[in-house]
Amino acid sequence: MKFYWKFVLFIALMILITFSNVISISDSNYITIELFKRESKKSISPEKRRALMAKKYYKLFKRDTVSPLINEVNADLSYYGQITIGGQNFTVDFDTGSFDLWVPEIQCSSSQCGTHNRFDPAKSPTFVPSQNSNFSASYGAGITISGYRGHDTVIFGGISVINQTVGLALIDGFSNIYEEDGILGLSIPIDSTNPGIIQSIRTQKLLNQTLIGFHLGRYKLNATDKSYMNLGGIDSNAYVGNIVYNNLVSLSQYSGTWTITLGDAQVDGVSIGGVNSPALIDTGTPFILGNSTQVSKILAMIPGSSFINSTWWIPCGTKNVVSLVFNNISYRISPTELIITNNAIVPLSDSTCASAIQQSMYSGWVVGAAFLSNVYSVFDFDNSKIGFAETKAVLN
Repeated sequence: MKFYWKFVLFIALMILITFSNVISISDSNYITIELFKRESKKSISPEKRRALMAKKYYKLFKRDTVSPLINEVNADLSYYGQITIGGQNFTVDFDTGSFDLWVPEIQCSSSQCGTHNRFDPAKSPTFVPSQNSNFSASYGAGITISGYRGHDTVIFGGISVINQTVGLALIDGFSNIYEEDGILGLSIPIDSTNPGIIQSIRTQKLLNQTLIGFHLGRYKLNATDKSYMNLGGIDSNAYVGNIVYNNLVSLSQYSGTWTITLGDAQVDGVSIGGVNSPALIDTGTPFILGNSTQVSKILAMIPGSSFINSTWWIPCGTKNVVSLVFNNISYRISPTELIITNNAIVPLSDSTCASAIQQSMYSGWVVGAAFLSNVYSVFDFDNSKIGFAETKAVLN
Protein backbone atom coordinates (compact mmCIF):
# COMPACT_ATOMS: atom_id res chain seq x y z
CA MET A 1 0.00 0.00 0.00
CA LYS A 2 1.37 3.40 -0.93
CA PHE A 3 0.65 6.51 1.10
CA TYR A 4 0.72 9.91 -0.52
CA TRP A 5 1.84 12.61 1.89
CA LYS A 6 1.21 16.17 0.87
CA PHE A 7 4.78 17.01 1.89
CA VAL A 8 6.28 14.25 -0.26
CA LEU A 9 7.97 15.68 -3.35
CA PHE A 10 9.48 12.84 -5.30
CA ILE A 11 11.78 13.91 -8.13
CA ALA A 12 9.65 14.56 -11.21
CA LEU A 13 12.31 13.73 -13.76
CA MET A 14 11.82 10.13 -14.87
CA ILE A 15 15.02 8.11 -15.03
CA LEU A 16 15.54 5.64 -17.84
CA ILE A 17 16.59 2.34 -16.32
CA THR A 18 18.51 -0.42 -18.02
CA PHE A 19 17.75 -3.66 -16.25
CA SER A 20 20.48 -6.18 -15.71
CA ASN A 21 19.67 -9.68 -16.86
CA VAL A 22 20.72 -11.61 -13.77
CA ILE A 23 22.06 -10.99 -10.27
CA SER A 24 24.62 -13.63 -9.47
CA ILE A 25 24.17 -15.15 -6.01
CA SER A 26 26.96 -17.31 -4.69
CA ASP A 27 24.61 -19.81 -3.08
CA SER A 28 24.52 -23.48 -4.05
CA ASN A 29 20.73 -23.31 -4.14
CA TYR A 30 20.89 -21.08 -7.19
CA ILE A 31 22.17 -22.00 -10.62
CA THR A 32 22.49 -19.93 -13.75
CA ILE A 33 22.12 -21.60 -17.13
CA GLU A 34 23.02 -19.69 -20.27
CA LEU A 35 20.65 -20.39 -23.13
CA PHE A 36 21.13 -19.67 -26.81
CA LYS A 37 18.33 -18.97 -29.26
CA ARG A 38 17.86 -21.37 -32.17
CA GLU A 39 16.42 -19.62 -35.20
CA SER A 40 13.12 -21.03 -36.44
CA LYS A 41 12.46 -21.60 -40.10
CA LYS A 42 8.83 -20.76 -39.49
CA SER A 43 7.98 -17.07 -39.23
CA ILE A 44 6.46 -16.23 -35.84
CA SER A 45 6.28 -13.00 -33.87
CA PRO A 46 8.47 -12.57 -30.75
CA GLU A 47 5.33 -12.06 -28.63
CA LYS A 48 3.72 -15.29 -29.85
CA ARG A 49 7.01 -17.19 -29.38
CA ARG A 50 7.30 -16.03 -25.75
CA ALA A 51 3.72 -17.03 -25.01
CA LEU A 52 4.12 -20.49 -26.54
CA MET A 53 7.42 -21.15 -24.79
CA ALA A 54 6.01 -19.98 -21.46
CA LYS A 55 3.01 -22.29 -21.77
CA LYS A 56 5.08 -25.30 -22.87
CA TYR A 57 8.00 -25.08 -20.47
CA TYR A 58 6.86 -23.35 -17.29
CA LYS A 59 6.73 -26.64 -15.32
CA LEU A 60 10.21 -27.61 -16.47
CA PHE A 61 11.70 -24.46 -14.96
CA LYS A 62 10.02 -24.73 -11.55
CA ARG A 63 12.82 -23.52 -9.28
CA ASP A 64 14.20 -20.73 -7.11
CA THR A 65 14.71 -17.51 -9.05
CA VAL A 66 16.04 -14.01 -8.54
CA SER A 67 14.40 -10.81 -9.78
CA PRO A 68 16.46 -7.56 -9.76
CA LEU A 69 14.95 -4.45 -8.18
CA ILE A 70 15.64 -0.77 -8.78
CA ASN A 71 16.22 1.55 -5.80
CA GLU A 72 14.09 4.57 -6.81
CA VAL A 73 16.19 7.80 -6.86
CA ASN A 74 18.64 5.91 -4.57
CA ALA A 75 16.67 7.08 -1.54
CA ASP A 76 16.29 3.58 0.02
CA LEU A 77 12.55 4.20 0.27
CA SER A 78 10.95 2.67 -2.82
CA TYR A 79 11.99 -0.28 -4.97
CA TYR A 80 10.57 -1.69 -8.18
CA GLY A 81 11.29 -4.31 -10.83
CA GLN A 82 10.39 -5.44 -14.32
CA ILE A 83 7.60 -7.73 -15.48
CA THR A 84 6.17 -8.70 -18.86
CA ILE A 85 2.44 -8.86 -19.57
CA GLY A 86 1.39 -10.29 -22.91
CA GLY A 87 4.89 -9.68 -24.31
CA GLN A 88 4.93 -6.01 -23.19
CA ASN A 89 7.38 -4.73 -20.58
CA PHE A 90 6.45 -2.78 -17.47
CA THR A 91 8.00 -1.68 -14.20
CA VAL A 92 6.01 -2.37 -11.03
CA ASP A 93 6.24 -1.98 -7.30
CA PHE A 94 6.20 -5.47 -5.73
CA ASP A 95 3.82 -4.53 -2.95
CA THR A 96 3.03 -6.76 0.04
CA GLY A 97 0.51 -4.17 1.23
CA SER A 98 -2.01 -4.54 -1.59
CA PHE A 99 -3.79 -7.22 -3.61
CA ASP A 100 -4.04 -6.18 -7.23
CA LEU A 101 -1.78 -6.31 -10.26
CA TRP A 102 -2.38 -3.34 -12.54
CA VAL A 103 -0.68 -1.27 -15.21
CA PRO A 104 -1.89 1.64 -17.38
CA GLU A 105 -3.95 0.79 -20.45
CA ILE A 106 -3.23 2.15 -23.93
CA GLN A 107 -6.25 4.48 -23.81
CA CYS A 108 -5.10 6.15 -20.59
CA SER A 109 -4.39 9.79 -21.46
CA SER A 110 -1.05 11.47 -20.82
CA SER A 111 -2.74 13.72 -18.27
CA GLN A 112 -3.76 10.60 -16.34
CA CYS A 113 -0.85 8.24 -16.95
CA GLY A 114 2.01 10.60 -17.74
CA THR A 115 4.86 9.00 -19.67
CA HIS A 116 4.35 5.53 -18.23
CA ASN A 117 4.27 2.43 -20.41
CA ARG A 118 0.74 1.41 -21.40
CA PHE A 119 -0.66 -2.04 -22.10
CA ASP A 120 -2.16 -2.57 -25.55
CA PRO A 121 -4.52 -5.58 -25.59
CA ALA A 122 -4.37 -5.71 -29.39
CA LYS A 123 -0.63 -6.43 -29.25
CA SER A 124 -0.93 -9.36 -26.85
CA PRO A 125 -1.45 -12.86 -28.33
CA THR A 126 -2.61 -14.16 -24.95
CA PHE A 127 -4.94 -11.43 -23.67
CA VAL A 128 -8.50 -12.43 -22.74
CA PRO A 129 -11.06 -9.82 -21.61
CA SER A 130 -12.68 -10.42 -18.24
CA GLN A 131 -16.43 -10.84 -17.96
CA ASN A 132 -16.28 -9.06 -14.60
CA SER A 133 -14.55 -6.14 -16.23
CA ASN A 134 -14.80 -3.24 -13.79
CA PHE A 135 -11.63 -2.60 -11.81
CA SER A 136 -10.77 -0.10 -9.09
CA ALA A 137 -8.26 0.13 -6.25
CA SER A 138 -7.74 2.65 -3.44
CA TYR A 139 -4.43 3.39 -1.77
CA GLY A 140 -5.28 5.99 0.87
CA ALA A 141 -5.13 9.81 0.84
CA GLY A 142 -7.70 9.83 -1.94
CA ILE A 143 -5.48 8.04 -4.49
CA THR A 144 -7.53 5.75 -6.72
CA ILE A 145 -6.96 3.57 -9.76
CA SER A 146 -9.79 2.55 -12.04
CA GLY A 147 -10.31 0.83 -15.36
CA TYR A 148 -11.18 -2.71 -16.36
CA ARG A 149 -9.87 -6.26 -15.92
CA GLY A 150 -8.44 -8.82 -18.28
CA HIS A 151 -6.38 -12.02 -18.17
CA ASP A 152 -2.95 -12.56 -19.66
CA THR A 153 0.42 -14.27 -19.23
CA VAL A 154 2.65 -12.49 -16.71
CA ILE A 155 6.40 -13.17 -16.63
CA PHE A 156 8.76 -12.03 -13.88
CA GLY A 157 11.77 -13.47 -12.11
CA GLY A 158 12.02 -16.21 -14.75
CA ILE A 159 8.55 -17.68 -14.14
CA SER A 160 5.45 -17.45 -16.33
CA VAL A 161 2.02 -17.15 -14.77
CA ILE A 162 -0.71 -17.97 -17.27
CA ASN A 163 -4.26 -16.61 -17.31
CA GLN A 164 -3.48 -14.06 -14.59
CA THR A 165 -6.02 -11.37 -13.68
CA VAL A 166 -4.63 -7.92 -14.58
CA GLY A 167 -6.15 -4.52 -13.89
CA LEU A 168 -5.84 -2.08 -16.78
CA ALA A 169 -5.95 1.49 -15.55
CA LEU A 170 -7.66 4.31 -17.37
CA ILE A 171 -7.26 6.58 -14.33
CA ASP A 172 -3.92 6.47 -12.50
CA GLY A 173 -3.59 8.49 -9.31
CA PHE A 174 0.10 7.61 -9.00
CA SER A 175 1.18 8.81 -12.45
CA ASN A 176 3.01 11.94 -11.31
CA ILE A 177 4.43 10.52 -8.08
CA TYR A 178 6.46 7.41 -8.86
CA GLU A 179 8.76 6.18 -11.59
CA GLU A 180 7.24 2.71 -11.93
CA ASP A 181 4.34 2.00 -14.27
CA GLY A 182 2.11 0.04 -11.91
CA ILE A 183 1.80 -2.19 -8.87
CA LEU A 184 2.00 -5.95 -8.41
CA GLY A 185 0.19 -6.76 -5.17
CA LEU A 186 1.51 -9.64 -3.08
CA SER A 187 -1.24 -9.92 -0.49
CA ILE A 188 -3.80 -12.70 -0.88
CA PRO A 189 -7.17 -11.43 -2.15
CA ILE A 190 -10.24 -12.50 -0.22
CA ASP A 191 -12.19 -12.43 -3.51
CA SER A 192 -11.43 -15.85 -5.01
CA THR A 193 -12.97 -14.86 -8.36
CA ASN A 194 -9.96 -12.61 -9.04
CA PRO A 195 -6.97 -14.52 -7.61
CA GLY A 196 -3.79 -12.63 -6.90
CA ILE A 197 -0.56 -13.56 -8.60
CA ILE A 198 0.71 -15.49 -5.58
CA GLN A 199 -2.42 -17.63 -5.56
CA SER A 200 -1.86 -18.32 -9.26
CA ILE A 201 1.80 -19.21 -8.68
CA ARG A 202 0.79 -21.67 -5.99
CA THR A 203 -2.07 -23.16 -8.02
CA GLN A 204 0.15 -23.56 -11.09
CA LYS A 205 2.97 -24.97 -8.90
CA LEU A 206 5.62 -22.71 -10.40
CA LEU A 207 7.93 -22.55 -7.37
CA ASN A 208 9.43 -25.15 -5.06
CA GLN A 209 8.13 -23.12 -2.12
CA THR A 210 5.61 -20.30 -2.28
CA LEU A 211 7.73 -17.72 -0.54
CA ILE A 212 9.42 -14.46 -1.44
CA GLY A 213 12.55 -12.97 0.08
CA PHE A 214 13.45 -9.28 -0.21
CA HIS A 215 16.93 -7.81 -0.05
CA LEU A 216 16.47 -4.05 -0.32
CA GLY A 217 19.86 -2.49 -0.93
CA ARG A 218 20.96 0.47 1.19
CA TYR A 219 22.47 2.86 -1.33
CA LYS A 220 23.06 5.52 1.31
CA LEU A 221 25.38 3.13 3.16
CA ASN A 222 26.93 1.38 0.17
CA ALA A 223 26.23 2.52 -3.40
CA THR A 224 26.95 -0.97 -4.79
CA ASP A 225 24.56 -2.82 -2.48
CA LYS A 226 22.18 -4.84 -4.68
CA SER A 227 18.40 -4.84 -4.45
CA TYR A 228 16.51 -7.97 -5.49
CA MET A 229 13.69 -10.36 -4.75
CA ASN A 230 14.08 -14.12 -4.28
CA LEU A 231 11.20 -16.27 -5.53
CA GLY A 232 10.75 -19.74 -4.10
CA GLY A 233 13.94 -19.78 -2.04
CA ILE A 234 16.04 -17.95 0.54
CA ASP A 235 19.42 -16.37 -0.17
CA SER A 236 21.69 -17.24 2.76
CA ASN A 237 24.26 -14.70 1.54
CA ALA A 238 21.85 -11.81 2.12
CA TYR A 239 21.78 -11.83 5.92
CA VAL A 240 23.67 -12.63 9.11
CA GLY A 241 22.44 -14.79 11.98
CA ASN A 242 19.15 -16.65 11.78
CA ILE A 243 15.79 -15.83 10.26
CA VAL A 244 13.18 -15.57 13.02
CA TYR A 245 9.57 -15.97 11.95
CA ASN A 246 6.39 -14.25 13.08
CA ASN A 247 2.89 -15.68 12.80
CA LEU A 248 0.32 -13.51 11.06
CA VAL A 249 -2.29 -11.80 13.22
CA SER A 250 -5.38 -13.99 13.12
CA LEU A 251 -8.03 -11.28 13.64
CA SER A 252 -10.59 -11.24 10.84
CA GLN A 253 -10.01 -7.58 9.91
CA TYR A 254 -6.43 -8.46 8.93
CA SER A 255 -7.34 -11.51 6.83
CA GLY A 256 -5.29 -11.75 3.65
CA THR A 257 -2.75 -9.16 4.80
CA TRP A 258 0.85 -9.45 5.96
CA THR A 259 0.12 -8.21 9.48
CA ILE A 260 2.14 -9.34 12.51
CA THR A 261 2.55 -8.04 16.06
CA LEU A 262 5.03 -5.23 16.74
CA GLY A 263 6.07 -5.86 20.32
CA ASP A 264 8.12 -2.80 21.16
CA ALA A 265 10.26 0.06 19.89
CA GLN A 266 13.60 1.15 21.33
CA VAL A 267 15.91 4.13 21.01
CA ASP A 268 19.56 3.31 21.69
CA GLY A 269 18.39 0.11 23.36
CA VAL A 270 15.89 1.83 25.70
CA SER A 271 12.27 0.70 25.39
CA ILE A 272 9.42 3.16 24.93
CA GLY A 273 7.37 0.96 27.24
CA GLY A 274 5.91 -1.50 24.75
CA VAL A 275 3.86 -1.25 21.57
CA ASN A 276 1.96 -4.55 21.21
CA SER A 277 0.14 -3.44 18.09
CA PRO A 278 -0.71 -5.02 14.74
CA ALA A 279 1.80 -3.95 12.09
CA LEU A 280 1.32 -4.32 8.34
CA ILE A 281 4.68 -5.25 6.77
CA ASP A 282 4.49 -3.32 3.55
CA THR A 283 7.19 -3.32 0.87
CA GLY A 284 5.19 -0.70 -1.03
CA THR A 285 5.32 1.96 1.71
CA PRO A 286 8.45 4.11 2.03
CA PHE A 287 8.06 5.07 5.69
CA ILE A 288 7.32 3.65 9.12
CA LEU A 289 3.89 4.88 10.20
CA GLY A 290 2.58 4.35 13.70
CA ASN A 291 0.28 5.26 16.54
CA SER A 292 0.71 8.96 17.30
CA THR A 293 1.35 8.46 21.02
CA GLN A 294 3.94 5.74 20.46
CA VAL A 295 5.63 7.62 17.61
CA SER A 296 5.86 10.71 19.83
CA LYS A 297 7.60 8.63 22.51
CA ILE A 298 10.16 7.41 19.98
CA LEU A 299 10.94 10.79 18.47
CA ALA A 300 11.03 12.53 21.89
CA MET A 301 13.99 10.28 22.78
CA ILE A 302 16.00 11.65 19.83
CA PRO A 303 17.75 14.90 20.80
CA GLY A 304 16.86 17.80 18.52
CA SER A 305 13.60 16.31 17.23
CA SER A 306 10.58 18.51 16.61
CA PHE A 307 6.99 18.22 15.39
CA ILE A 308 6.14 20.99 12.90
CA ASN A 309 3.33 21.14 10.34
CA SER A 310 2.16 17.59 11.14
CA THR A 311 5.64 16.21 10.40
CA TRP A 312 8.37 14.86 12.67
CA TRP A 313 11.84 16.29 12.06
CA ILE A 314 15.20 15.11 13.39
CA PRO A 315 18.82 16.30 13.05
CA CYS A 316 20.22 15.28 9.66
CA GLY A 317 23.34 14.00 11.41
CA THR A 318 21.65 12.03 14.17
CA LYS A 319 23.48 8.96 15.43
CA ASN A 320 20.59 7.61 17.48
CA VAL A 321 19.53 4.06 16.64
CA VAL A 322 15.86 3.18 16.63
CA SER A 323 14.97 -0.52 16.80
CA LEU A 324 11.72 -2.36 16.26
CA VAL A 325 11.04 -5.53 18.23
CA PHE A 326 9.27 -8.48 16.61
CA ASN A 327 8.88 -11.82 18.40
CA ASN A 328 11.29 -10.62 21.13
CA ILE A 329 14.05 -9.89 18.60
CA SER A 330 15.28 -6.30 18.26
CA TYR A 331 16.11 -5.11 14.72
CA ARG A 332 18.18 -1.96 14.40
CA ILE A 333 17.43 0.79 11.89
CA SER A 334 20.59 2.47 10.66
CA PRO A 335 20.57 6.23 11.39
CA THR A 336 21.12 6.84 7.67
CA GLU A 337 17.81 5.05 6.95
CA LEU A 338 16.06 7.01 9.69
CA ILE A 339 16.76 10.26 7.84
CA ILE A 340 14.87 11.16 4.67
CA THR A 341 17.31 12.56 2.11
CA ASN A 342 17.70 12.71 -1.68
CA ASN A 343 14.90 15.30 -1.90
CA ALA A 344 12.26 12.68 -1.09
CA ILE A 345 11.05 15.21 1.47
CA VAL A 346 12.48 18.73 1.37
CA PRO A 347 14.57 19.29 4.56
CA LEU A 348 13.30 21.84 7.06
CA SER A 349 16.80 23.33 7.08
CA ASP A 350 20.39 22.36 6.25
CA SER A 351 20.61 20.54 9.59
CA THR A 352 17.03 19.31 10.05
CA CYS A 353 15.60 16.45 7.99
CA ALA A 354 12.30 14.60 7.98
CA SER A 355 12.16 11.42 10.03
CA ALA A 356 11.34 8.12 8.33
CA ILE A 357 9.04 7.46 11.30
CA GLN A 358 5.81 9.44 11.13
CA GLN A 359 2.34 9.38 12.63
CA SER A 360 -0.20 7.14 10.93
CA MET A 361 -3.74 8.02 9.93
CA TYR A 362 -4.67 4.52 11.11
CA SER A 363 -4.78 2.92 14.56
CA GLY A 364 -2.13 0.29 13.84
CA TRP A 365 1.36 0.43 12.35
CA VAL A 366 2.56 0.22 8.76
CA VAL A 367 6.19 -0.82 8.49
CA GLY A 368 7.75 0.02 5.14
CA ALA A 369 11.08 0.23 3.36
CA ALA A 370 12.76 2.47 5.95
CA PHE A 371 12.75 -0.61 8.20
CA LEU A 372 12.79 -3.39 5.61
CA SER A 373 16.04 -2.15 4.05
CA ASN A 374 17.69 -3.07 7.37
CA VAL A 375 16.57 -6.71 7.29
CA TYR A 376 16.29 -9.59 4.89
CA SER A 377 12.57 -10.29 4.92
CA VAL A 378 10.81 -13.52 3.97
CA PHE A 379 7.10 -13.70 3.16
CA ASP A 380 6.11 -17.36 3.50
CA PHE A 381 2.75 -17.92 1.80
CA ASP A 382 2.68 -21.65 2.50
CA ASN A 383 3.01 -21.25 6.28
CA SER A 384 1.50 -17.76 6.77
CA LYS A 385 4.60 -16.32 8.39
CA ILE A 386 7.01 -13.42 7.96
CA GLY A 387 10.68 -13.85 8.80
CA PHE A 388 13.40 -11.29 9.49
CA ALA A 389 17.16 -11.45 9.79
CA GLU A 390 19.76 -8.68 9.95
CA THR A 391 20.68 -7.73 6.41
CA LYS A 392 24.15 -7.47 4.94
CA ALA A 393 25.36 -5.82 1.77
CA VAL A 394 25.28 -7.96 -1.38
CA LEU A 395 27.81 -6.60 -3.86
CA ASN A 396 28.83 -7.42 -7.42
